[in-house]
Amino acid sequence: MIIFVTTCSHRDTHHAISKALPFVRQAVYPLLFARRSLPRATYIFSDFDRLNFWQLEYAAHVYRQLQAAGCRVLNDPAAALQRLPLLRRLRRAGINSFSAWPADEPEAVERFPVFIRTKSAHRGNLTDLLGDAQAVHAELRRLVAAGYPVNDLIIVEYRAEPVGNGVFRKYSVYRLGNRYVAAPSVHERKWSAKMGEDGVAGVEGYAEDLVTVRTNPHEETLRRAFEIAAIDYGRADFGVVDGRPEIYEINTNPMMHAAGSHQFADRAEALRICVEALHAGFHDLDTISSGPKIRIAPPHLLRKKGRRYTLFPGYLWLP
Repeated sequence: MIIFVTTCSHRDTHHAISKALPFVRQAVYPLLFARRSLPRATYIFSDFDRLNFWQLEYAAHVYRQLQAAGCRVLNDPAAALQRLPLLRRLRRAGINSFSAWPADEPEAVERFPVFIRTKSAHRGNLTDLLGDAQAVHAELRRLVAAGYPVNDLIIVEYRAEPVGNGVFRKYSVYRLGNRYVAAPSVHERKWSAKMGEDGVAGVEGYAEDLVTVRTNPHEETLRRAFEIAAIDYGRADFGVVDGRPEIYEINTNPMMHAAGSHQFADRAEALRICVEALHAGFHDLDTISSGPKIRIAPPHLLRKKGRRYTLFPGYLWLP
């Protein structure tokens, strides 16, 4: 059995996989933390950027107890790097050629253009490309006035290039333990290339993408990036600029899709290959769930007598 641990508002990401593979289950943090015993299984922790610091610490505590009991556990909540520190570490390691800065240090920006986005939410860019410091300061004032907390804003250097005809391609590679699976790319006329535009890649673009899914040419670089991030399971999104991968983020709770038809045969084939490889990866990670349950002790921060700690008020789990 494999158990994904997610936030309540983002537990639908693995619906297609849990429907296709009966040994894949889902759990949410509030219910997981309320349990004092857990079944033996492979556990995959995710959604770290949507947890507050108490919840992240509690998750790390449970992770260690499961691991000590002999369970296979992926994604250590205490070690996995989130967006800003990951981008900065990848830049220092020479994997990325671009950098990122916290929004409260706009004077540290070294090169332009840049854009502003949130550290945590997966909303993409909040601004267009900004060409100078004056534009950055103006947009920061606008965003803060609109209610975006400055502590959750980051400034990211632009690093992308179109693959042809003004179309941008965002590549993706999944990691499932020791298996790395290339996924069909997102194609879009916008440089941010987040959701994709159906059919925009054309026959040639989808044929190129099918070759990428089959050969996974950037696997070695992505292996290094996942190791630096201390993430055992997730999806890395990246572009290729001047022939080298530029990694934008690693999502620990990526959306999974089922194979299906498409107007372009190469696109449908790429999705089929990816889904089959992902299913094989989950079979590799599956653990026999027999044996006594594992006792889970609450962390020290919840053991003080006479006090009741509420880590999970309902509003923290709204989208």
